[in-house]
Amino acid sequence: MASDTPAPLSRRELEEKIVARAWKDDEFRRKFLADPKGQFEEHLGVKLPESLKITAHAESENSLHFVIPQTPAQKLDELSDEELEKVAGGVTPTVTLIVASLMASATGTAFGVVVSQRQGNW
Repeated sequence: MASDTPAPLSRRELEEKIVARAWKDDEFRRKFLADPKGQFEEHLGVKLPESLKITAHAESENSLHFVIPQTPAQKLDELSDEELEKVAGGVTPTVTLIVASLMASATGTAFGVVVSQRQGNW
């Protein structure tokens, strides 16, 4: 029997949905840039830990932003090809937010699982 639970969004899919909505909806863009954590809480219907910090930046024609992810806990030469793909920005089945790996290490919670189960109305 097929499950009624939707497949979790990958990090890339979630980012694409947020960007697409921000391009179409100026009010959403304004709110997301002012309070990204609050927007995640609103759209996912969950309260995120106080210790979690989420930052959103808007690029302009004269600015470009790069994010350097947290160094993996394992040495890269110990990762399988599948694990390397995940570290390199590939699809991760249960992690759907930029901050999910930071949450797991900082709070010990399964934040990525919560987000994958609650895709929200992006």
